[in-house]
Amino acid sequence: MQLHLNNAALSQITGYISIGCWMVVGFPQLYENHKRRSGDSVALTFIFTWLFGDLFNLVGAILQKLLLTVILIAIYHCAVDVAIILQTFYYRFTRTHHLDEEVAPLQPQQQARYTSQREVYRFRIKEFFEILGELFGVCVAGVVVYYVASIFQNNENSDEDDQMEMRLLPQIFGWISALLYLGARIPQIIRNHKLRSTEGLSLSMFCFSVLGNVTYCLSILIYSTKTKYILVNLPWLVGNGGTLLFDFSILAQFYFYRNSGN
Repeated sequence: MQLHLNNAALSQITGYISIGCWMVVGFPQLYENHKRRSGDSVALTFIFTWLFGDLFNLVGAILQKLLLTVILIAIYHCAVDVAIILQTFYYRFTRTHHLDEEVAPLQPQQQARYTSQREVYRFRIKEFFEILGELFGVCVAGVVVYYVASIFQNNENSDEDDQMEMRLLPQIFGWISALLYLGARIPQIIRNHKLRSTEGLSLSMFCFSVLGNVTYCLSILIYSTKTKYILVNLPWLVGNGGTLLFDFSILAQFYFYRNSGN
């Protein structure tokens, strides 16, 4: 079977890649917290605001009567947010009760990892290629999912008029969600700046977030550039596209603060 890469197909492929990114975006931070047995590096305001953004996005998806898969993914996002919040509170609670046991073993391991500048560069290069491999894997998965889906779905003619229908409540919830997404990263950026460190934050999480936001916006813009279609999807374009500026700010902090010897 051949892949017919028209606008609709490219829109679906980028959409699947975006879904793949959002399916795994929270797991790198969950793993990082588990590995360090600490959630102190994550600004709780960031995660709580992200959670409220996902909740309003979920309500908007239900009101807009989007596909069941979209609604289930929105529920899944909320569950991952809650998991990170609970994990953070758990580690903060256990640390206050076992302070000596938690902090003592962590320090020597940190210094052992960064004993020489050569090891630092080696670690960063390894991390770079690992993240690159993860992102490439999600992109390949998006193409594979589209290919498999196209086998069982020969009729790709979607009702464009239905997707251009402007509904008031979904738009309201969409804009609230967009504003929450835009503001979510600010507390984390401020926290990183105050500490001049990104230690404990997962670089993979923000890389997946960037790729997920870029491909999501592309999936909308590739499908159609008609004015009404853009206006209907504008809250989600702003919410996802606008956060790229903040995500890139955090990625810049990863670079500058890791180079400063943290």
